[in-house]
Amino acid sequence: MSSFTRPLLFLIVLCLILGEGIAQKASTTLPTFDPSRIDIVRDSFGVPHIFAPTDAEAAYGLAWATAEDDIENSQFMLLAMRGMLGRHLGEEGAKIDYAVQLLQVVEHVNQHYEKEVPEDFKRVLEGYAAGANAYFMKHPDKLYFKKMLPVTPQDLVCGYMLGMALMGGVEGTVKSIINGSIVNKVPHKEEGRGSGSNGFAFGPAKTKDGSSYLAVNAHQPLEGLLSWYEAHVHSDEGWNIVGALFHGATTIFLGSNEHLGWTHTTGQLDEIDVFKLEMHPKKKKWYRFDGGWYKLKQRTARLRVKIGKRGIIRIPVPKRYWTSKYGPTLVTKHGTYAIRMPALLKLQTAEQWYRMNKASNFEEFQAALRLQGLSRQNITYADDQGNIYFLSNGLVPDRNRNFDWKMVVPGDTSATLWTDYMPIDSLSFFHNPQCGWVFNTNNAGFEATAKDENHKIEEFAKHIGYKNEYNNRSLRFYELMEEKYKGKKIDYQDFKEIKFDHTYPERVTYRGRMWVDELFTLNPDDHPEIADAIRRIKNFDGTADTLDRNYSIFLYTTYMILKHGHEQGEAERNPEKRPAFFVNMITKAQDHMMKHFGTIDIPLGKVQILKRGDKEYGMSGGPDFIRDARGTFMDDGRVKVRVGDSYVQLTQFTKDGTIIESISPFGASSFPESPHHNDQMGKFVNHELKKMPLDKESVYKMAERVYHPE
Repeated sequence: MSSFTRPLLFLIVLCLILGEGIAQKASTTLPTFDPSRIDIVRDSFGVPHIFAPTDAEAAYGLAWATAEDDIENSQFMLLAMRGMLGRHLGEEGAKIDYAVQLLQVVEHVNQHYEKEVPEDFKRVLEGYAAGANAYFMKHPDKLYFKKMLPVTPQDLVCGYMLGMALMGGVEGTVKSIINGSIVNKVPHKEEGRGSGSNGFAFGPAKTKDGSSYLAVNAHQPLEGLLSWYEAHVHSDEGWNIVGALFHGATTIFLGSNEHLGWTHTTGQLDEIDVFKLEMHPKKKKWYRFDGGWYKLKQRTARLRVKIGKRGIIRIPVPKRYWTSKYGPTLVTKHGTYAIRMPALLKLQTAEQWYRMNKASNFEEFQAALRLQGLSRQNITYADDQGNIYFLSNGLVPDRNRNFDWKMVVPGDTSATLWTDYMPIDSLSFFHNPQCGWVFNTNNAGFEATAKDENHKIEEFAKHIGYKNEYNNRSLRFYELMEEKYKGKKIDYQDFKEIKFDHTYPERVTYRGRMWVDELFTLNPDDHPEIADAIRRIKNFDGTADTLDRNYSIFLYTTYMILKHGHEQGEAERNPEKRPAFFVNMITKAQDHMMKHFGTIDIPLGKVQILKRGDKEYGMSGGPDFIRDARGTFMDDGRVKVRVGDSYVQLTQFTKDGTIIESISPFGASSFPESPHHNDQMGKFVNHELKKMPLDKESVYKMAERVYHPE
């Protein structure tokens, strides 16, 4: 999912460019629930295990537990859906409110909810909404605004749809329309290469004990709005799964149940189109379509913006937006453009995850995938029947092949107004390859198994959007599987070592855009001011463990490259400029280390840390290792890891049952006073895991606390 998902962070970025309103409360009467029928069982790490007779009641308990552990992030999501961020955050919040309304998700959900959401899933949504309302009503002092209540099922569906739209590429597309750079749609899809998530699965053909193994390892921020939240949901109606979700979600996003499991990595399929409308030369806001003229529909978002820190004054601000036959439409100084993407038209995202949660075999899982509610979310899968599977998943329109869909296309003809989607079997997938393994690290979706079993890009329709993508993680994974473990079967210890691998490939790339060969071939004698730094980089053995004293200068050089984007872009395009560029970056890295530490001879564990509250640990890995760790500079010059290896779950589907182990970087609670605020940190940095049972008896035996959500 950076991989996996940045939905609301995108909205903040988008709205810095745009300007401001949103959802009207849907009139929904929620059923009543008896909290005494629902148990929240907290284990020794504070992770919630929700037990209830029905799925709806389990969802109620999940909403309550989520709010208990992170009231801020849970409430932020609700404020976004209620259109109240302007009242809470001021101008920047109002911009988010406007962006949500611009995309017209709320309107679409209100129009289609009753017909398109199945009754059984409506009950789950109602249960979650009721649980959220109950918690906030019980704790009114923690509520930003009473008027944000009640939370409705429609709010929840809107949140999922927005998230998928953002995964599908709305961010870069809207930005390029606003700033006038929308000549074609390629540049914004290049963002984020070289970072993201990992997923891999091994079948019985590759494991010594004949089990299937699954590594769940989606990379997100380690804490805050889009960090992972671990939970176990168990109902008597067959919903029983351990995994991770975002605060405010009604289902597990990735994890394992008794029979199967999956994880997500973010792909790069082309899921969004931009249409240039031909406007009438005299009639304002009229556009041509199939020979006729139609008027843009104008809407007004009425926003309330907090003024001042205390927010005593809230000023109503009207803001216009438009829609056409294609969808959301932007009127700019350089033209009028419409956006169309499946994610803004489908309500099935939350339902699909729910069906995946409850699937008990490969066929049921495939049926869930055919709902096609997930944008750009690749799927790596394993089950207790020995199946492994990878799908380069996405919501790709079934487009007219007579147009170049990489470019802006004409918005004056029904020939470009697509209405259907490419079925999943038209996308790249691998089911039980002979080599016995599948993987993805945000690399090309048609390269997900042994090289001699991979697909070729030419096998797929061009408009799907496949690209030849690679990164250090994919290169390293191929080294492991096609060299170290080629022709060999692995055991569970090997599997864990692969997951926590913190070695670069033999040849290192920068975000899959350029090789850094020149960095390793610099002659220290030619650059006496940084000679020691160059020698350390040349002597770095590729493995970034906490005791390594050579990687530290390489790490800071990497961050200097990231910081100096313009120079880095020139070096990408012109190999002749790379040696001087790398010398410059090493010099900046050395200057930084000398300023803060007085030396460059310092182990990685002293400069790259995992920190929360008064606890801190040195951490292995770094940017674009399989053990991914990306951070920002602290005032003292060290790197605080903020993004990367943010949730790990390793599952063994054995003949004797399913065994799940997991770890989070910090803890279950966001509250500093909680003993579970940072109690998993030591295990996390030491590559250790904790057991996560699925059966009720085992969970209650390890319970630290059992209570009802009341």
